[in-house]
Amino acid sequence: MVVDTHRNQVNFIGLSKEAVAAAYRSLPVIVIVSVCWCILAPTIVLLGPATATAVAAAGNILRGDRFRLHTALSVFRQYFWRSQLPLVPTLIVIDIAGLSWLQFLRTGELAYGLLAFLSIDILTVLSVLLLYYYPLLVDGNRSARKTARQSTELVMMRLIPTIGLVAFCLSVGVLFGFTVVGFVLLGPGMIATILILATRYLSAGVEPM
Repeated sequence: MVVDTHRNQVNFIGLSKEAVAAAYRSLPVIVIVSVCWCILAPTIVLLGPATATAVAAAGNILRGDRFRLHTALSVFRQYFWRSQLPLVPTLIVIDIAGLSWLQFLRTGELAYGLLAFLSIDILTVLSVLLLYYYPLLVDGNRSARKTARQSTELVMMRLIPTIGLVAFCLSVGVLFGFTVVGFVLLGPGMIATILILATRYLSAGVEPM
C-alpha cells in the first residue's frame, strides 16, 4: 500500500518505485519534458505553463496514454493563465524578502532583518499550501481559485504526509542536482510524476468543497 489514508501515512519507497516504473516506460517523454522545463523555467513568465505541461505529461504517463507535441501545446495554452496563480504571490514575497535583506545589510536595522525572515516563513507556508495546485489543476480543470482552495484543504487534511512529500521531492531534486545533466534530463519530469501520483493517492476519498 502506497498511501494509508486512515493513518495519514505515505510509503515513499513504494511511491518512488511506482513513479520510476511509469517514467521508465516513457523515458523519452520524461527527458523531453525535463529539458523543455529547464529551458522555459528561467523566463519566469513561462514557468507556470511549463510546470503544468510537465505535470500533465506525467499524468498521461501514469495512465498509459501517449503524450504528443500537439497535446503539450494544447495543455500549455489551456493552463497558461491559471498556472500563473502560485507564481504571483511567490514572486512578490521573494522580492520583499530580498529587498528587506539588502536593506538590513545596508542599514543594519533589525526591522528589515525581521521582515526578511518573516517573508521567508510566509514563502515556505505558501509553497506548502500550493503544493498540490498543478496536479489538481491538470486533473480537475477547475478555476484557479477553486484549485488553490482545494490544494489548501488537501494540505490541511493530509498535513503529515504533505510535509513528508515536500522533503521527499526536495531530496529527489538534490539527488538529481548533484549532476546538472542529471537534473536537466530527468529531474523535473520525475518530480512531476511523483507529485501527481502522490496527489491522486492523497486526494482519494477527499470531497472537493
